[in-house]
Amino acid sequence: MNPTSPTDPGSDTAESQYSFSSRWHIDAPHERVWTTFEDLLSSDDPFVWWPGMASTRDGGGDIHVDAGSPMGYTLRFRLHDLVQTPKERVELQADGDLLGSADLRLSPADATSSTIDVSWHVDVTQPWMRRMRFVLRPVFVLAHDAVMRAGERGLNAWLREQAAGDSDPVG
Repeated sequence: MNPTSPTDPGSDTAESQYSFSSRWHIDAPHERVWTTFEDLLSSDDPFVWWPGMASTRDGGGDIHVDAGSPMGYTLRFRLHDLVQTPKERVELQADGDLLGSADLRLSPADATSSTIDVSWHVDVTQPWMRRMRFVLRPVFVLAHDAVMRAGERGLNAWLREQAAGDSDPVG
């Protein structure tokens, strides 16, 4: 399995202070990845598979996330206005400690694996992060990359565990 490959590690754009692009290599067929996304996005804890993430869904469908950074800080944000294009894409908005949008595009790589291209365009709202962004930008970029690698590994592990449970003759 290849690690998350950043294609744009934190460049600025006119719309946001941080634009990140990552490609996840997922060891499961495209259809299975999409079905898992649908199931998880409708669950009470959509990111149960992602190490360092705590998530809950509120009654209105928004997802509240506490994202722990390997650098010792936690970002708290709400994901809302999710738009799904079946088997292709999930778009969403974020507010809280992060303000902006994300776009996830799912594609088959071959018959047994998939890719997920993840793009984030955000700004930070915590005053200390805004004040220190020019000095700490490299740290924030490294933290983002580490969190994304953990997500890729976590989703692959979750899918393997689910497949093993499905094939368990006793279970």
